[in-house]
Amino acid sequence: MRWTVLPGDGDCGNTHAQAAKAIQEWLQDHVVPGCPGQLLSVLAGLVQEKMGGSSGALYSLFLTAAAGHVTEGQSNGAAWATAMHAGTQAMKKYGGADVGDRTMLDALCPAVDELMKLKTAPPGGQVAVLQSAVKKASLGAESTLHLTAMAGRASYIAAERVSLPDPGAVAVATIMRAVMETLEEEKKK
Repeated sequence: MRWTVLPGDGDCGNTHAQAAKAIQEWLQDHVVPGCPGQLLSVLAGLVQEKMGGSSGALYSLFLTAAAGHVTEGQSNGAAWATAMHAGTQAMKKYGGADVGDRTMLDALCPAVDELMKLKTAPPGGQVAVLQSAVKKASLGAESTLHLTAMAGRASYIAAERVSLPDPGAVAVATIMRAVMETLEEEKKK
């Protein structure tokens, strides 16, 4: 499902655009580290410095917590699932929100729960797990339309002005879809 995001003040879209621009600029001048954990650490610093808003801080927490779980020698599906889980737990702990609060966690947590199946999935079944995780993220984002905001910006905006899915949750679902599509393209090469 694709949404047209019409955020109240454009903050979510602007911060994600700033992060994307910062990453693109960084890629022009740097060699991508061979160790996935090092790359996640670089990305954590970039989003912390360039993204802004609470999203920048939350993504930085997520990426920093995830970085230690994917090393050069340990970056298989199980390691990535553990990394995603660690990142999500850090966001919950330091961000103070949880599933059901109408935040990006409503898309991220169901997706990560699905990704945990990578720990036991046979190599041929990993793509199906990733596809299912992307679907769970999309459904989680869509579900925010009917939730009362308990955290984040929407929690202090009049309920009648909150008429679309949570932009942060939509962003998470969009990022996950982009990762899946990129991995599928790489596999074709």
